Amino acid sequence: MSGVEKPLFERADFWEEAWREEHRNSLYGRRLPERDGTSYWNRRAGHFACQTGGEEGKHRVAEILHWLGHHGGLEKDLEVLDIGCGIGNYALPLARRAKRVVALDPAAEMLAILKEKAVAEEVNNIEPIQMAWEEVDLEQQSWRGAFDLVLALMSPGIKDAATLQKMMAASRGACFLAGHLRQEISGRRELWQELLGGEMPPIPADVLYIFHLLYAWGYNPSLDLEHKVSTRELEPDQAIEELEIFFYPHLDLTPEVRRVIGDHVRAHTVNGRYPSRREMTAAYLAWRVNLH
Repeated sequence: MSGVEKPLFERADFWEEAWREEHRNSLYGRRLPERDGTSYWNRRAGHFACQTGGEEGKHRVAEILHWLGHHGGLEKDLEVLDIGCGIGNYALPLARRAKRVVALDPAAEMLAILKEKAVAEEVNNIEPIQMAWEEVDLEQQSWRGAFDLVLALMSPGIKDAATLQKMMAASRGACFLAGHLRQEISGRRELWQELLGGEMPPIPADVLYIFHLLYAWGYNPSLDLEHKVSTRELEPDQAIEELEIFFYPHLDLTPEVRRVIGDHVRAHTVNGRYPSRREMTAAYLAWRVNLH
């Protein structure tokens, strides 16, 4: 008598392959190989600092901290690993609550901003390390089971089953992960059709695949979803810069490409401002590595 096939939600192999296929067909899968890495994030560092340093960015950080607190991730004397820390938007406020924060990022420009902010804010228990997560050797770094809390918040570092398993192996307590399931921002879709042709691919819904993988592996993850719509009014030059940064991984920013982007922004500018509408669905995952 043949064995009964496992239900789909218990089949880790299915979710691993589905996740890989999602990435291949996603917006990230369409990046030029030479643009899909550290150079892109170094290029984004200064702009990213400006974009996330306003009131909207501060509110987002406060929401993440509230979410972490709700799930028991803000206890005192924790040792924390922040994978893909960027300029330290989460690592710095966490360092004020934790015993130690290791802030990991492959982009030197991101870490340079983090270090400047740490000095300015007199935070001295944060350890910036320049390295990509897939290059980390847990034994060499003495990081296996070394952290009470391991974070990957809006980070591209967790991109497949291997990097997810390494994240869990670094934790002796909790893991927290956040990412976008949907992201619609004014101008991108129209310009994609004009510059590259066809429909713009979606971003990969990584968190949903991770949720199913964790469940199939025997863990009990908590999943929260949040939908937001907001509008910003940008200076035309700022709007052009943001759109050029978005398209940089996908095509060469030739004079013609820059002209098309500039024409789009100018055509949609009202009273000297470009209205940028953002509709996003974010997902948050929390689980404990020793409870499954």
